[in-house]
Amino acid sequence: MNKPPPHSPSSAAAGIRLDHIQAFLEKTRGQLTIGEIPPIRRAALAAVGKKVHVALVCGDKETALQLLQRLDAALGTSMAKNTVIDDVLPEIQRRRGSTPPRSM
Repeated sequence: MNKPPPHSPSSAAAGIRLDHIQAFLEKTRGQLTIGEIPPIRRAALAAVGKKVHVALVCGDKETALQLLQRLDAALGTSMAKNTVIDDVLPEIQRRRGSTPPRSM
């Protein structure tokens, strides 16, 4: 069996802990999605059914591992504060040139 080179992504990920993602998957019947949410090319989403807990837009120079680490941190905040963290919808609205309705 071949070992990955010392600085390969898989060897770098070996020491990474994603405790909040683990807790989310164990405590909910939730799903994690990483990929395209048109028109967003790269995004990460954590949801239970149709209820989004976290939606993140991947930065231009952000790696998949960095996105997962941000998702893990955001899930920790979301679960602790029982709040939604959504970067995707505002980005979609920005790209379409629309603004969200003001709350009254």
